[in-house]
Amino acid sequence: MILPKQLERLLLLIDYNFGCGLLPLDTKYREAIRQWRNDPSIMRWCRQSDLISDQEQDKWFRDQDQDQTIKMYSVHDKDAGIVGVCGFTSIDRLCQHAEFSLYIAPAHQRYGFARMALKTLFTHGFMNQNLNSIWGESFDGNPAIGLFLKLGMQQDGTRREFYFKDGKFVDAHLFSITYEEWKGQKW
Repeated sequence: MILPKQLERLLLLIDYNFGCGLLPLDTKYREAIRQWRNDPSIMRWCRQSDLISDQEQDKWFRDQDQDQTIKMYSVHDKDAGIVGVCGFTSIDRLCQHAEFSLYIAPAHQRYGFARMALKTLFTHGFMNQNLNSIWGESFDGNPAIGLFLKLGMQQDGTRREFYFKDGKFVDAHLFSITYEEWKGQKW
């Protein structure tokens, strides 16, 4: 028998059988997410240049409710629970593209959750959000670049010395995948 809470969770879960699902981002995870974003192993690959405060985290959650260009999800594993966050930013409904965002909690990295989450997110973006292309940006040296390429993304270019991180300027590489390219993937 499915209990009402279980039924509600099933209706909200985005799952294409890639190994993990996406749920609407819930404020009950606010503090865990803030701690992950402030963790040096995650922060080094993010655009942020300072620690995120409680107030900034609260504002980030509030902004998502009002900003139609942002749609974030929590990444869930059936056994581990929430393992990360992913979603779309800079959503452009006219041109049908969006930037993707992803980070996996430090304790859950290296278990394939990033790959599973991106497959689920890309499928959701192309099948349900009517996107024609999904793009992203990554700092030079990020090990996730290999994953982006394995998932069929193309490197579109490099913004040379575009960001200032850890006392130096770093390159930012741009990646994208179109709907037609995504359809041809054999994941």
